[in-house]
Amino acid sequence: MRFKSVLLSGACACSILLCGCSANFSGENLLHPPKTTGNEAQIQKLIDQTANGGYMLKYPKSGQYRSAIVTEDITGDKKDEAIAFYRTEGSEPATHMLIMYDSGKQWKISYDYSTPYSDVDCVKLADYDYDGIPEIFVGFATLTSGVNELAIFDVSEDGKEVTKVDFSTTYSAFTTGDYDQDAGSEILTLSLGSAEAQATATLIDYDKNELYTLSSCSMDGSVTKYESISSGLLDERTMGVVVDGLSDNAYNTQVLYYNSDKKKLVNFPYTTSKKSNPTTRSYRINSDDIDDNGFVEIPVVSDLNVDVSTDEETIAPIINWSTLNLKSLSLDSGIHCVTNFEYGYYFNLPSNFIGTTVSALSKDNRELKIYGLDGKKKGALVMTLRVFDVGTSSDEMRSYSTIESYNQYTYTYKIEDNAPIYIDSNTLTKNFALSNFSA
Repeated sequence: MRFKSVLLSGACACSILLCGCSANFSGENLLHPPKTTGNEAQIQKLIDQTANGGYMLKYPKSGQYRSAIVTEDITGDKKDEAIAFYRTEGSEPATHMLIMYDSGKQWKISYDYSTPYSDVDCVKLADYDYDGIPEIFVGFATLTSGVNELAIFDVSEDGKEVTKVDFSTTYSAFTTGDYDQDAGSEILTLSLGSAEAQATATLIDYDKNELYTLSSCSMDGSVTKYESISSGLLDERTMGVVVDGLSDNAYNTQVLYYNSDKKKLVNFPYTTSKKSNPTTRSYRINSDDIDDNGFVEIPVVSDLNVDVSTDEETIAPIINWSTLNLKSLSLDSGIHCVTNFEYGYYFNLPSNFIGTTVSALSKDNRELKIYGLDGKKKGALVMTLRVFDVGTSSDEMRSYSTIESYNQYTYTYKIEDNAPIYIDSNTLTKNFALSNFSA
């Protein structure tokens, strides 16, 4: 089994879930962008003409599309449409969204939309009205933290006409997907809790030429920020939404799905158990399809109650990548791994290591050692993962074998000759991966 390798992000880089582009708005940064060529140059010229003065391109802060100029074949005619965002200054500053089409000779504007809000949250394409042409979803960040306004635009078959859908709602996070298995996309919006309102998930569907609320359910009101929201398979038949959030300096996961039998949106585990959320963790680890099998895995972090017998080592937490069992309404155990957060890697524990080993990090976190278990104490050493600075002399690394080098670090390993639990070099290196997890 091959496991997904996620590149290390480190302190110097932004997580893809958090990074965006913003700037202080003043006359100094109302600039024309650098000159480009081809289609991009024509699109830029059209923006220049429409803005009629200084402007600043605006970049969506989250989601798949992060460019101020998004090009995509929305209508399926093998010609791109374009969506562009820019901010003007004046007596009434506004953020403009231009939707454009390629007429064959030049780019033309099919819709010019403006809003007083200064930032674009995200852009998404999804077909909810079954016509085969995706609608354009755009979220604009309002003046209230954590609250965005969703606008939806319907594109004609030839891309020349665009209509703003008569529907408006606010959200903290949203996504789309076919959650009720009717071959069309639904819209799922999430709102954070406040003194005035409860945290809520709302499923919006389409029927009789209009959007309406199909179902809603409560969310964890202690969550102050949605870190990650993604659609994915929960089992062979059920599409759901996995939501990772920050709450009281800890992270947790909520799972939403539409129960077709009961005709309602369900939040697991809050509607099925009075116990605390088993996914609560002190580490920023987002849910992911960790083994590329098409199903979303949820991180459950635990510490082994094992005596390491030294102040020079601390027990490394185990991440159990679990899947949701909709029949038993429980989390099924899956892949287990140990993680070195400071140096950005994880090691998937082979099956013969689970329940028979304990992992410990050195005081400087350079070494992660895996020992056999002797009751509730660590036993004999099995293997060591060690991080060296790139350029370390070969003499210092003589007893270690290199896995890979990345940025300023070289990741190495050593297997003990008389290890109490068997592992070979191929298994070790295959189960090692860089990560973007952070403590």
